[in-house]
Amino acid sequence: MSTKTDDPNRFSLIWFGNLSDKTLSKIKFVNKFENFDLLKEYLNEMKDNSVILIVSNNIPLDTISLTDFPQICAIYNDTFVCFYCLPTMILPVHTFIQNIQDEQSKKKTSSYFFPLIRKYWFIIGLFLVIFLAYLFPNIGKTGGYIRSEWSVKLGCVLIIFFLSGLSLRTRQLVKEILHIRLHLFVQIYSLLIIPFTIYAFSLLLIKLSLNKALIVGIIIMASTSTTISSNVVMTKNALGNEYAALLNAVLGNILGIFISPALILYFLKNPIFDSLSNTTNSDNQLDYGRIIKNLALTVLIPLFIGQIIHLLWTKKVTYIREKFYFSDLNSLALLILVWAVFSNAFATGAFETIHKKDLLILIFINAGIYLFFSLLIILLSRLPIPYWQFSEKDTVAIMFCGATKTLAMGIPLINALYGNANKDLSGILSLPLIIYHVEQLIIGAIFVILLKNWVKKGIKKQNTKLKNQDDLEAAESQTINIESSK
Repeated sequence: MSTKTDDPNRFSLIWFGNLSDKTLSKIKFVNKFENFDLLKEYLNEMKDNSVILIVSNNIPLDTISLTDFPQICAIYNDTFVCFYCLPTMILPVHTFIQNIQDEQSKKKTSSYFFPLIRKYWFIIGLFLVIFLAYLFPNIGKTGGYIRSEWSVKLGCVLIIFFLSGLSLRTRQLVKEILHIRLHLFVQIYSLLIIPFTIYAFSLLLIKLSLNKALIVGIIIMASTSTTISSNVVMTKNALGNEYAALLNAVLGNILGIFISPALILYFLKNPIFDSLSNTTNSDNQLDYGRIIKNLALTVLIPLFIGQIIHLLWTKKVTYIREKFYFSDLNSLALLILVWAVFSNAFATGAFETIHKKDLLILIFINAGIYLFFSLLIILLSRLPIPYWQFSEKDTVAIMFCGATKTLAMGIPLINALYGNANKDLSGILSLPLIIYHVEQLIIGAIFVILLKNWVKKGIKKQNTKLKNQDDLEAAESQTINIESSK
């Protein structure tokens, strides 16, 4: 346990108690637990840390053995009354807690403006980067001042998947691997049902006056795999099965490297799209091998390297992940990628090459696609069929993994398919995916609020049922950690 007095950030603040308690909701805890087994597992992994434990008043203190966990240097209740403190740490612990109380007092007297920004910073960031791309398109465009095709489009994709590989908790994922029924359902829905349904829908759109390149962009968008970061974060925030979401995000992106190009090759063989294919490839064929190579280098290898590092130095990676907020870094890299994509779109005049009417129709079509497939997969997951119906937590993970589409892999896929042969066309093809990604994040944020309340009601109903059966001990052993900080 670290006891250096010159390190102001050496304490890990942990909450143990009822997670629905809102009295300390504004304090940034390293982790929150409502089950002792999960707390014990976490403490065993963080033996080198100095832990300050904030315990809810409804938790008996005799459940915590200080001899088993010497890294616990202090225990406070939720009103900051000290029950225990290591004698050699009284002064630094008191100073640390006093600073927290001072910050709480400032937050209570300040407006809700900054907490609102912190909560919705990603959505705000989306609009900000799009606006900056509109004002200064030459900075982030392909071949621009910073050579975004390398520094951003390649660099950020590598960072996103490398950090995702580092964030994989192998032990928890191994337990989730056996949930084969869930994984098959998600992958079949994401990589087969949605693409073929949208392809059939696109054949109907051809009869309208909608830009044909946009229709192909919709097909490419539907053929991509699920997101690997936003769906996991949203599942976690909605109290869903985050390990199922994480496993399916990785599995979907690995499968997508091979399945997505094959689907697009198959769909574009339709003679309806001959004119578009001829403008991009003189041989009227797409280089399948180059697609696999490019996507493997930017997605699969960074994931693999990140996972190997995580397996070799699990404790150090866990500590670094919590200190540097990997999920936020992942989201920031995604915002930079969106900025580069929009910069290129504005610089090449991609938005000017299509009618405003087509753009408006595309926005409504994409929103309708996401809403339809999200609600459909929830309905299918909850069908009252024996040995089929999934739990509320699993359903949340299924919905976010099944209906979302990745921008991080979609843009490299379009680049691999069309390269630099026709930048204007590549910009148009990217529009459906870009717009879909923005809309799924905005609509998904609303879904998080609704699904979180739904999961909470399910947990309360289950707990009530267990209490009525006088099976409290079994309930405590099966309670799942339903929330943890980033």
